[in-house]
Amino acid sequence: MSSEKDILELEDQRFSAMVVEDFKSLDALVHDELVYTHSSSLVDTKASWLESMRLRKTRYRKVACSNRKVRVFGDVALITGSADIEAEIAGQPKSLKLLFLNAWAKTPQGWRFVAWQSTPRAA
Repeated sequence: MSSEKDILELEDQRFSAMVVEDFKSLDALVHDELVYTHSSSLVDTKASWLESMRLRKTRYRKVACSNRKVRVFGDVALITGSADIEAEIAGQPKSLKLLFLNAWAKTPQGWRFVAWQSTPRAA
């Protein structure tokens, strides 16, 4: 599984699992070495990112992506694009308009989400 369509399907599964708080699916999709850099510059590991959602410190309400482009380089897939995210962070509603770069790595268990880096999008 390495076509652009397949990688985007995995991305959609990940975002959906975030919104419905399906931690079992997220755990399976996310690489143990995840580096998740938020647009606020906070950096999470897999454990801290999942814990934040499990404890409902961060709740993703809606994620809509556009302009996504996938580039596959051997066992690494890079995805760039825009994201509009509705979230609740520390009990406060947030509307995030972001540009992102994320990475998936091909492992013996299949493709795993390994990195996220985002920045606020200009209006």
